[in-house]
Amino acid sequence: MFVLTVVVSIFGAAVTSGCNHGADAPAGAGKKMRVAVIPKGTSHEFWKSVEKGARRADAELADLEIVWKGPVGEGDASQQIQIIESYIAESYDGICLAPLDARALELPVQKAIHQKIPVVIFDSGLANAEIPITSYVATNNYHGGEMAGEHLAKLIGDKGNIILMPYAIGSESTEQREKGFLDAIKKHANIHVLSSDKHGGPDEAKAIEVGENLISTFGDKIDAIFCSNESSTSGILTVLRRDQRGLAKKINLVGFDGSANIVKGMQDGIIKGVVLQDPVKMGYEAVMAIHAKATNKEVKKRVETGETLATPENMNDPRIHELLFPLESK
Repeated sequence: MFVLTVVVSIFGAAVTSGCNHGADAPAGAGKKMRVAVIPKGTSHEFWKSVEKGARRADAELADLEIVWKGPVGEGDASQQIQIIESYIAESYDGICLAPLDARALELPVQKAIHQKIPVVIFDSGLANAEIPITSYVATNNYHGGEMAGEHLAKLIGDKGNIILMPYAIGSESTEQREKGFLDAIKKHANIHVLSSDKHGGPDEAKAIEVGENLISTFGDKIDAIFCSNESSTSGILTVLRRDQRGLAKKINLVGFDGSANIVKGMQDGIIKGVVLQDPVKMGYEAVMAIHAKATNKEVKKRVETGETLATPENMNDPRIHELLFPLESK
């Protein structure tokens, strides 16, 4: 379902009375809740999968319709702020937001809530936990990072030199993954972190550039690498494929999130593990939480959508396969 481009004047009057009006409208009355779903980006497979879940909820709810809009890439918090402010100005009935920056998005979220527009945060949190959002729908990213750290430690026999490629400063979800990873690694005294502050950035091209510099600097000293998001994982995979010294056979690469390239990397034995989220469930639960709020139903303040470790050994298991190929699942 798509958002109506023309809103009758009576709807504007209804907006001023609160955000429950659309939910209580009888079927066929023509009044539907308008909910904006704003991801961090729209190009990565992860966000396309989140959209799939959001539209699944949309299809199930006769009194609600969503509009999906976000920055093309993941590097422009100012564009994301402009998007959310446009929906505040249009008096949308609810907003689901994956903040690109945990602090920069706080002000527009507070503005929306002040104007009686409920906000569900998904995927990545805000820095200020006191902001009265409706719900937070996300992976337990810290635990996901821990899973990656323990798997990587096992791969290298609890000793060796590793690199962490973080994603971007201000991204709460990936910072939690990175913290969980490093905390897990600290338990292994014979594992040494060569680098942990060279950020892969919002797109694969940047991750390739950073990865090539890291490989050039540390080369044969590296036993394993952890990347905390899809584009960084895919970027390092490309760097290892290009390396003329055969480091792809030596370095144990562990990542976060899946894509066609990452799946191929596991099939080829270059990627030794990937922590997977459930983006379809994330999009679905975010929209359902907004609907529950608007219809005066109980809303959980925290909805965890799960994290799973995929490896070359288990990637053909039905559930793992479904998470690796979320756009293909029913």
